[in-house]
Amino acid sequence: MCLVFAAWFLLGGLGPGVVQAKPKTDKFEGMVVVVGPKAITVKSRYNIYMVRTFHYSAELEQKMLRKKPETGKKVTVHYVRGSDLALKVDD
Repeated sequence: MCLVFAAWFLLGGLGPGVVQAKPKTDKFEGMVVVVGPKAITVKSRYNIYMVRTFHYSAELEQKMLRKKPETGKKVTVHYVRGSDLALKVDD
């Protein structure tokens, strides 16, 4: 019985909706230090010693080519928790 369930599970018996979970996201608020074609560096709004660099997701990279925030502008970066992958940059 257990072997049958394991084979069913490995062959995709639960479907993509159960196995594929949407990644949790967090926000990082701060001021833009550097904007490049592949990444953005932001200085924290609350901790003057914290600076983070985020790489763009594929969709965000296309948007950032058209409209880049200026250096010194306040932004909010929405990123995948536990990584440096930016999903969205709000002005």
